[in-house]
Amino acid sequence: MKAVESLAREFEGTLPFELDAFQHEAIDKLDSGEGGVLVSAPTSSGKTVVAEYAIFRARRDGTKVIYTTPLKALSNQKYHDFVREYGERTVGLVTGENTINDQAPVVVMTTEILRNLIYEDPKRLDLVAYVVLDEVHYIDDFPRGSVWEEIVIQAPRSIKLVGLSATIGNYQEIAEWMAENRGGMETVFYNVRPVELKMWVAINNHFLALFKDDGGIDQRTWSKAAEEEEASYRVGRFTRLPSNDLLKVIDELRRLDILPSIYFIFSRRGCREALQRCSYHELDLTTAAEKEAIDRVAAERLLGLKDRDEEALFRRMVDARLLRRGLAEHHAGLLPYHKEMVEELFQRGLIKVVFATETLSLGINMPARGVVVSSFTKFDGVSFSNLTTGELTQLMGRAGRRGIDVIGHGVILKESDIEIGTIYEVAMGPTLVVESKFLPSYNMALNLLRVYTPEEAEALMERSFGQFQKRLAADRTRERLQNVRARLEDIRHLWDGEDVSIEDVAQYYKLEDRRRAIRIELKRLRRDAGAERRNRRGRHTRAQGHSSRLVQKLEIEARALLERQRKLKVVRSPRFGEYLQRYGEIRGLQKELEAGEREATGQMDEYARKLRRLSRILSETGFLASNRPTEKGLFASRVYGENTILVAEAVWAGWLEGLTPEELCAVLVMLAAEDRERGRGRGAPTGPRRYPTPAIAQTARLVRSLYFRFADMEKDLDEPNLRQPSHDYIDFSYRWSAGEPLDQIPLPANVDIGDAIKAMKSLYSLLRQLEFALRQAKSPLLEVTTRAVAQMERDVIKRT
Repeated sequence: MKAVESLAREFEGTLPFELDAFQHEAIDKLDSGEGGVLVSAPTSSGKTVVAEYAIFRARRDGTKVIYTTPLKALSNQKYHDFVREYGERTVGLVTGENTINDQAPVVVMTTEILRNLIYEDPKRLDLVAYVVLDEVHYIDDFPRGSVWEEIVIQAPRSIKLVGLSATIGNYQEIAEWMAENRGGMETVFYNVRPVELKMWVAINNHFLALFKDDGGIDQRTWSKAAEEEEASYRVGRFTRLPSNDLLKVIDELRRLDILPSIYFIFSRRGCREALQRCSYHELDLTTAAEKEAIDRVAAERLLGLKDRDEEALFRRMVDARLLRRGLAEHHAGLLPYHKEMVEELFQRGLIKVVFATETLSLGINMPARGVVVSSFTKFDGVSFSNLTTGELTQLMGRAGRRGIDVIGHGVILKESDIEIGTIYEVAMGPTLVVESKFLPSYNMALNLLRVYTPEEAEALMERSFGQFQKRLAADRTRERLQNVRARLEDIRHLWDGEDVSIEDVAQYYKLEDRRRAIRIELKRLRRDAGAERRNRRGRHTRAQGHSSRLVQKLEIEARALLERQRKLKVVRSPRFGEYLQRYGEIRGLQKELEAGEREATGQMDEYARKLRRLSRILSETGFLASNRPTEKGLFASRVYGENTILVAEAVWAGWLEGLTPEELCAVLVMLAAEDRERGRGRGAPTGPRRYPTPAIAQTARLVRSLYFRFADMEKDLDEPNLRQPSHDYIDFSYRWSAGEPLDQIPLPANVDIGDAIKAMKSLYSLLRQLEFALRQAKSPLLEVTTRAVAQMERDVIKRT
């Protein structure tokens, strides 16, 4: 123990600052915990120090560390951070597009890559002592969340986990689940922000403090907002209109010294329009010296671009005038190196206002003095809804730069249709509670059944965080049902000594239920009988229709039931109504009991049942035989993604043979990318489809028909899993792989350049996986796939 304490002190001596109490606690618990430690703390609070200690320990012990992040951009950023800290020889990087020094003592990778490694080559983990799971709260993300759970369940028990998460309300629940799988899991919860946050609400371009210094509600702000709301009602203009002006809000930010700021707008179009408005009004926020510094950074970025066509596109799409004036936008639709330059300039304090979508709040290192939330509602893909407490906390997490700002500022722009009480309710709401998004997939089923028996695979499903939460929910349901049973017993005791028995009232209800069903059926049959009579009109027949005969039969039964009811003791009782009401409550409790039992039972093996349904489809389509992957199934298990089995089926059917590398890319992008516009109906994109070559057109039709065949099987089993094939990027990927200059390839409709590059990266990642699988299978398709991989490579794909 003393040696461990000595190591911790030695590590602290290498740091340029003193450790906080929670960091000391986390390091101690990492050393003492059997399975590792889970640290839940605010953004920029210094959680990464715990991971750095794990690296320090591993390097001293001659072991290895894998550092995982949920996003490639975060992996790239963390790789560069560690290279600066430990040197290029010590640090490696593995993402879908890049493999750099993957045998290094410290390797940064996406969580998906680690999951794939566990399935494909677990021996490579023999020397790994620690796995860092950064951004653990992403376990709440669909579909990425399942990957975290697979890692926690299946990573070797000899590896200690270092979980780093934003502040979450159920961190203890997550730790308990991890402990079930890994042994003792220690926890550290720290909810003190590294920089104090002051929250404002903007009304008519003026900032009013939401809370007083003691944390209580500022009643003056509430009163002012309520007056504005009342005035809006009176004049009849209580519609969804902003009460704040963009330029005046920026003026206020400058006046109160709340720059640099991130101005969150929940749409790319809104970010572009905000930037254009600043341009029209000649807004300038930088000094002459800052303009020179911005020019130098932009020049360095340009020199770093290797492809001249990418440089031409960069020059065309980046507005240097606005950058020099300290204004920029940041969202997923931008060129990657455009985003990277904005991030660098903002980190240096040279960009004063960046208009960004909420993706900027997800882990990218861009702290600001101020954060502006332009709208309290956002579109979730179906409808507009208010921000949740978790979403607001995530956005506000960027406010305040550690070591630079004493106070960070969060400004909410109040809209006329959002009541001040709603803003306070969300701002003061409970901490984010993480819910599992675990979902078994075809690839997961194939990889599990490659190693385990069906029973063992189902047992692994039972160890998921999703099932852990289902068990907790089932326990809560059973506790509630105990109260229901107790209430039932209390009511039954009230019948003791009564002249009318419960059984008598139950019989009345049973007869009444049947009479009610007969009345409904008679109504339908009389309608049918009338139609039969109209159809026989003009015919000389006395034959009775089928519906008429049934009507007579049911009317006789209904009269008999009524007679039986009249003979019951409860009907003759002067307390008839009271008895019926009391028994009605019993019936309600019985139904609640039955529904609760079904719910609790269904929750206990939900994921095992899902795995069985997926296995049934895989067996029917030749991927499994006798619960083991066939040769085709083994091939599919090596290709990861939502459309694994579609890719494998297309290869196995021979549909991809004879295609050129360009045609292969155009077909496979259908299964690698996702169309930006959703909700188009059952697979049909708007407008006519055009394909670069007849071979692509024919193969694309086969791929679509294959998707619908599997989708119909999934629908029959109520187990949707596959993603609809994309059509947006067919022409783009064909031209990309043919070597056309990037600035000359037309973008698909409603698609930004950032979306297109993301789709090409997904395609490139799929091609690399396919190349590996084809090599294992000794397939003749390997040669053209290898050529396709080479033709897809561009600097924008490979650069980190």
